Amino acid sequence: MNDLPLAVEGLRKAYRKRPVLDGISFVLNPGEAVALLGSNGAGKSTLLGCLAGDRLPDGGSVRVCGADPFSDPLRAARCMGVVPEHPFLYGELTVAEMLRFVAAARGLADAERETARLLELLGLAGAEGTLCRELSQGMGRKTAIIAALLHGPRVLLLDEALNGLDRTSAERLVAELDERRRAGAAVLVSSHDLEFVAEWCGRGLLLQGGRPVTPLEGDAWVAWRRAPSLHG
Repeated sequence: MNDLPLAVEGLRKAYRKRPVLDGISFVLNPGEAVALLGSNGAGKSTLLGCLAGDRLPDGGSVRVCGADPFSDPLRAARCMGVVPEHPFLYGELTVAEMLRFVAAARGLADAERETARLLELLGLAGAEGTLCRELSQGMGRKTAIIAALLHGPRVLLLDEALNGLDRTSAERLVAELDERRRAGAAVLVSSHDLEFVAEWCGRGLLLQGGRPVTPLEGDAWVAWRRAPSLHG
């Protein structure tokens, strides 16, 4: 499975002896977009945290491009871009400084051109000198998205990445993600915008109170997309 963007096997995590993830297994294939689904408290944020290396699981394995995010975090991080629901930015850094810091941490020798392109793409050109603590919610999320995309990761973990974006920026981001998928990047996306994930993703992973993930593929995915709850 070393050639897969993401492989998860038997992942377990409990809080105060209550299983949140209990034997979660799945893979992401190159070029696909997969929806991470489940009600509040189903374990979506915990799962994403374990995949990103932010939360230590109790058992099982995670491999990002073959790398373990806990024993080999640098290798895993260079293959992965993460946009959490509540992005963390260093408030005393400007947008430009924040992105230069990210580029250095990812080992990018020359990221100025790509940084400028992404700033323009998401409507942040001209805001490079703004302190991160002075950014609006939408501008902060855009900065976090650029930080996640800057090094051209093969795996993207997106938790409510479109939340707070204006329509133009959201459309441009989706077009950018489509282009990266065509180049082989895999995307795992969690969003309350069910109509968006139903249209954009090719299959789903349903979490239900710690139980092993329920795959929604083929006819099951088609049936979920047609569910009345998606259409008001």
